[in-house]
Amino acid sequence: MTRSAARLAAPLLLALAAFGATAAPAHAATPLTAGFGTGACTDDGLYPGKVNVDEFDCSAWASGGTGSYTYTFSGVANATFRGSFSPDDGWGICVLGQRTTVQVTVTDSSGATATAQTSFICGVL
Repeated sequence: MTRSAARLAAPLLLALAAFGATAAPAHAATPLTAGFGTGACTDDGLYPGKVNVDEFDCSAWASGGTGSYTYTFSGVANATFRGSFSPDDGWGICVLGQRTTVQVTVTDSSGATATAQTSFICGVL
C-alpha cells in the first residue's frame, strides 16, 4: 500500500470502526397492539348517591412491543374513569342507558403506543 493510499484509507477505517461500535436500537419482534376482549366491560351497578349514574369496569390487553406496559384509560363518550382495579382494568361511571365509548392507550417500555376503543350501553352489559 502506498503512503497516499494509507492516508486515504485511515479516515475511512476509523469511520467504519466508529459506525460499527454504535449500538443499534432494540426493536420489538412484533408491533405493539392493544384491545378489549368480548365482554371486557362489566356493569358494577348504580353509583352510590347519584341518580341515573352507573359504574363499570373494563379490562384491556396488550401484546407485542418491548418490555412492560402502561395502560391509560379514558372516556370518549359518556364515560369518566375514576381509577383502576389493576394496571389493565380501569373503572368508571356513565349515564345509565346511554351509549358509552371508552378508550385505552397502552405504552410499552420503548415508548411505542397502541390504542383501542370499545362501546356499550351503560348499565346493559
